[in-house]
Amino acid sequence: MRKVWLVIPDTNFLLIPGQFGVDIISELNRILDVKFEIAVPNIVLDELNVIERKAKGRDLMAVRMAKKLVERFKVIEIGKFGEKPTDMQIYEFAVKTPNVVVCTNDKLLKKKLREKGIPVVYLRQKKILELEGMLE
Repeated sequence: MRKVWLVIPDTNFLLIPGQFGVDIISELNRILDVKFEIAVPNIVLDELNVIERKAKGRDLMAVRMAKKLVERFKVIEIGKFGEKPTDMQIYEFAVKTPNVVVCTNDKLLKKKLREKGIPVVYLRQKKILELEGMLE
């Protein structure tokens, strides 16, 4: 039986379709040659709600697109919003969870995950997703 990878997007990653018009689902299918399931952390959802209240114009559109997208995935409880920075909680979850891929453009988070050998998907040149790290 093939294992299923858990793909965890952070908040900014979910805003990519609205900001850059990139179809993150088909891009993930293109670059991840494994079975995977996208799971959105509860704190990312909370963060989207906070951003939505303040956003205007294109940003608001991007947030609404992200929230629409999230409806297609399962939501997982990984922590409490506001207790620690969202990125920190995603990092802590990823480190203790096997077969996880984190989707982020946050340079610091990406660097820390890579140091732990956790694969990261990020946006390159504002148009394609790229995978850094190995999926075994």
